[in-house]
Amino acid sequence: MAMTLARTIIRAGRLIDGTGAAPRSDVAVILDGSKIASIEPWRDDLRLGATVHEFPVETVLPGLVDAHCHLSLLGVGLPYEQEIPNPNEFMAVTAVHNAQVMLRSGVTTLRDNGARDGIMFAVREAMNRGLMTGPRMLISGRPVTPTGGHFHWCNGTADGVEEIRRVVRMLVQEGADHVKIMASGGGTAGTNPGLPSYAVDELRAAVDAAHYYGRLTTAHCRAATSIANAIEAGLDCIEHAEFNAPGDLIEHVADGPNHRPGWDDEIAKRLAGSGMFASLTLPGSGHAAYRALADRRDREGTAALTLAERAAVAAGEREMESRHERVRNFLALGMLPRLVISSDAGPFDIEFGKLWQGLEVGVNGGMTTMQAIQAATRVAAEACGILDRVGTLEVGKEADVLVVEANPLDDVANLRDVVAVFRAGVRVVGD
Repeated sequence: MAMTLARTIIRAGRLIDGTGAAPRSDVAVILDGSKIASIEPWRDDLRLGATVHEFPVETVLPGLVDAHCHLSLLGVGLPYEQEIPNPNEFMAVTAVHNAQVMLRSGVTTLRDNGARDGIMFAVREAMNRGLMTGPRMLISGRPVTPTGGHFHWCNGTADGVEEIRRVVRMLVQEGADHVKIMASGGGTAGTNPGLPSYAVDELRAAVDAAHYYGRLTTAHCRAATSIANAIEAGLDCIEHAEFNAPGDLIEHVADGPNHRPGWDDEIAKRLAGSGMFASLTLPGSGHAAYRALADRRDREGTAALTLAERAAVAAGEREMESRHERVRNFLALGMLPRLVISSDAGPFDIEFGKLWQGLEVGVNGGMTTMQAIQAATRVAAEACGILDRVGTLEVGKEADVLVVEANPLDDVANLRDVVAVFRAGVRVVGD
């Protein structure tokens, strides 16, 4: 006689399902293999014949979706030029480690937005074969970039329409889930975050080729002009969404800043009307150092800091306020349904497993805590094209679940106190 498999139930003292609905108390999330079979009020008779994961006072919510990270980079404060010499084998091991850090922090899905050669395809294959445990991964592979462009060391260089089409076809053949294109300069030496990298027809070629193969596109956009170009080219999403303008001289000519931060109302309004998603990498470079100094100031007092440290804290506070202001501006334009909060973990000092810090920036910029959580769950999943599978806790979806100790609606920083994580119905953290 065939045996009946025991049901698996996650008992939630508080359930935030990610849809925007009000939290529910004392709920049973009943699983059927990797998927959610039903969500109903808890009853003691549900225990019969079931394996129950008990979280009677904790908060259960969807696994986080980090739509922008670079797993193969260290995230320990190094510029790209100090990471580039690392061989692919080292970068692959780094990616495995960082994937596990992300999973332990509650990120059950991530989008890797650029690595060298085939590193991330190999890491994903290792995970799919059961050699490691990590979040489900959406991989871009090598970013498409012009000669000498941002991330050119990943070997996805393409100049002109025909080369761009060829590289996109290569990426699809290699297994890319989406196409990442560098529409402006960035942190790579010799590039300028205030200048566009590609013309509109070149960006459009990437979009057309990617869409032909059923792949979504996202563009690195730190320059205002790059955002305007991306809108005209029909990109699906932009990363960073900064409105930098070029400085007086480009980097290799002058020692001063090669770009100036700013805001462009006209381009921002066009973005709001375009239907594109904007993935805001809100922690950003410098955030970790600023937080460390600010925390020390708060514990020990201002006198404990040197003059240089006090100046660094003041500069960090100005930078944080500029990020808050950018969120406020986007909210005022009605962009909330398409605002994603992501980390950009990996480059410089942007740490893995700290996505909650970006949500804090979003809240300080005017989002409610519920809206910020959705920006890293439901909205992020929609931007990545996988809302039919993850991003909310609903019947028929994958049981990717995060359990935290205290209510994140009281303080979004409570997301850092992880009790358990389930990926596809399997408890992978906190067992």
